[in-house]
Amino acid sequence: MKLNQYIMAASLALGMTGLCNAGTVYLSGSTAMRGTVYSTLIAPGAVFTAAPTTTLFGGGGSSANFMAFSGTLVGGSGTTVVQCHWTGSEGGILDVASNTVVQNTFIDSSLLDGTDHGAANPGTTTSQNVNLALADNSQPFSRTKTPSITANKLVGIITFKWVRNPGLWTGTSVSDNMIRQALKGGCPRSVFSGVDGQTNDFVYVSGRDNQSGTRVNAFADSGFGIFAPPGQIEMNNSGVMQLLNATDYVGDYGFSSGGTLAKTMGANTTAASDLNNGVTGYSVISYLSVGDAATAISSNAVEVAYNGVPFSAQAVKEGNYSFWGNEYLLKANNVVANSEADKVYTLLGTTSTGINNYCDGTKAIKVTDMHTTRSGPTSDPVHR
Repeated sequence: MKLNQYIMAASLALGMTGLCNAGTVYLSGSTAMRGTVYSTLIAPGAVFTAAPTTTLFGGGGSSANFMAFSGTLVGGSGTTVVQCHWTGSEGGILDVASNTVVQNTFIDSSLLDGTDHGAANPGTTTSQNVNLALADNSQPFSRTKTPSITANKLVGIITFKWVRNPGLWTGTSVSDNMIRQALKGGCPRSVFSGVDGQTNDFVYVSGRDNQSGTRVNAFADSGFGIFAPPGQIEMNNSGVMQLLNATDYVGDYGFSSGGTLAKTMGANTTAASDLNNGVTGYSVISYLSVGDAATAISSNAVEVAYNGVPFSAQAVKEGNYSFWGNEYLLKANNVVANSEADKVYTLLGTTSTGINNYCDGTKAIKVTDMHTTRSGPTSDPVHR
């Protein structure tokens, strides 16, 4: 009798072990959208039946670069782990399109302890193929046009701002013309101020690397060109220019994280050395997600209007303010139907309960709230 009970208990234990390992889903992409995805994944009933066990590294909270969520999927059984590593929209598109090739690293499973580790990065990571990604632009506007990703869903509208640092230029609005000239490697302040004689100091762009969807939208919307090589500079939090001459920074140089870039934009450069032109004092503008722009502004940066139009959610909805992008959820072509990755794709992509539902109305806007639409960042918004 005792033996039979032991065998039955062992069988139940084996059954539970099977249930407890439903699978792991790997997700990458947009750093600008990670906060909204985080809100969706932790909300009971959206993706998981209850609030999941959450492990975070590299930023803390909804700003973490590495995230892992563990729980039972809505309509599922056992335990599913959703691992996220946010590397940028262009990086996410590459990850999903090239799913047979390992493109990304995630928290090692031994470190999934349900703890927010703040700014600390995971000491050990594991290389995995990516199943799903978030992107601030669709694949036709990406550097990775093949192989074609067949499954994608529009899950929100991601919003952006231009900001300036406390430099010699103290204006309140940037235009497409100003942006294009500054992106060529800097331009005299007179281009921005319209004041004759302000030609000895320069305005530069500090921006993102070529894995960024924020960059795709900024370059496309301003008419600079998505694939045009920019001349961007980088400075540290004290306003010290990191690059010495045009040869160093022309090309695809830029920050891999909008959050890191944002923290540098509060630096006062009115008396800083312009290592590119050998003069004292320079100015910097930058393109950021609305969330990262808030970080920059809290650090003493200044928000500026775009083509004379200040940012507001209403201006975005009506098409008056054009610096925004369509947010897409992408699924790798080799994701099997009814697999854990396929289920998460369906749950995140459901308009009423998924990512769209958790757009906060400012950093990200629900598709259903928009009065305008656009096919991509190179087209103008038009009313529905």
